[in-house]
Amino acid sequence: MKKKLPLILFTISLFCYVLFFIIGSDVDENGYLNEPFFLLPLGALFFFASAMFFAWNKINKS
Repeated sequence: MKKKLPLILFTISLFCYVLFFIIGSDVDENGYLNEPFFLLPLGALFFFASAMFFAWNKINKS
């Protein structure tokens, strides 16, 4: 599990970015922008967590 965790987190990150572009954004009749903006920082969080766990696994090879 220790070696698979960075891959799982990276996959979730890619899924967040792809989902953001699939859902898209639109402007409603009142002029408000409706978009799933929360997916962008969530994807970045998973990406950096993946990078940190990957680096930690490389440093602590056992």
